[in-house]
Formats: sequence, C-alpha cells, structure tokens
Amino acid sequence: MKNDSLKREAAFLYVKRQMREEMDLAWKDFFEKNPDNREEDIWRRIEERLLAKGSIATEEIVTSVKPIVPEKGVSANGSTEANALRKREKIAPLILKRRIWWEPAPGAGGYVVYLSKDRTIFEPDHFSWDRTPGIILKLAIEKTEVVIPDEWPDFPTEPGTYYIGITSRDDIGNQSAPLLLSGLFKFLPPSAPSRGGIEYL
Repeated sequence: MKNDSLKREAAFLYVKRQMREEMDLAWKDFFEKNPDNREEDIWRRIEERLLAKGSIATEEIVTSVKPIVPEKGVSANGSTEANALRKREKIAPLILKRRIWWEPAPGAGGYVVYLSKDRTIFEPDHFSWDRTPGIILKLAIEKTEVVIPDEWPDFPTEPGTYYIGITSRDDIGNQSAPLLLSGLFKFLPPSAPSRGGIEYL
C-alpha cells in the first residue's frame, strides 16, 4: 500500500515537472515571437486580472506560479533559479552617501572644497588654491556642506584615503588657507551573486 502511494506521488511529481517545463518553453517561445512585449508588463496584466477576480490573495502566490525562463547559457535543472540578470538591471546598488561639512566663517560668501589623494599637495610649498596641479575642486555657495557622490559627480570612485581642503571665499574671490580633513572613501559596491536558486530538499 505504501509503495503504491509513493509510486503515485512520484508519477504526479514527474508529470508536474513535465508540465512546468512545457509551460517554460511556451513562455519563452511567446516572447521570442513577440519581441515588443515585455515580460513585466504581461505579468502585471495577469496579476491585475487575477486580483480583480479575487483569484489570488497575495503577490507571492502569483510569483510562485510564474515560469522560469532561463537566461542564455543557464540551464533549468529542476531548481527554480532566479532570473538575476533581468532583476539586476532594474535595481540600482545601494551606495552609502558621505557628508563633508564645516562651520561657517565670518565674512565668507562661499567656500571651495579641494580634493586630492596626495596629502603633500596641501603643504604650504605646494598648495596654490585652484592653480594647484592635479587637484579637484568644488565650489559651495551659501552652504556649509557637500553630499557625495550626489553633489560632486567628479569625486573619484576608486576606494582609498582622500584629503579634503576647505577654504572660505569672499565676494571678490579672496580665499583663506585651507582647513584640512581626511577620510576613507569607497563608492563602488561589491558584485551581486551571479547565480542562485531555490530547490526541494
């Protein structure tokens, strides 16, 4: 009796898997023949219709029945592998912002923020404000902070320690000596996992 039950269950799982593979092939074939259709748009319409009919309670149920269309070079081996490449294009990586700030100086009409990986550039014999060779600068008017990378696109993305010099500037262009700061900066996230899946154990 127990053996018959196991055989029936095995046969059911086999048929279910065969149906899933056929469904995957049909789904892939549809998008190859209809390149103007986007998979996300089709699923959104299906989900809206099912929700309107009260056929599903949550988005998770719809997600669980979506066919898995393997990316080129990735085989469907019975596991429900994530379509990582398509998802990765839509979600930007999380980059933590940094704020460079300073206290306001009397008589200043603005500030200039200088940047270098070389600390010696800010030594008196080398620093010549905006004429300093190899220095990057950012003008800050009526504010005492710069948020990076948002407000300073030229800020280097290469990880490392950077030296920041901040000068006060008056309305005719005179500048103070720099306030020198330093910090470790890193604006490149690690790579996402290249492949993954969910399997029955």
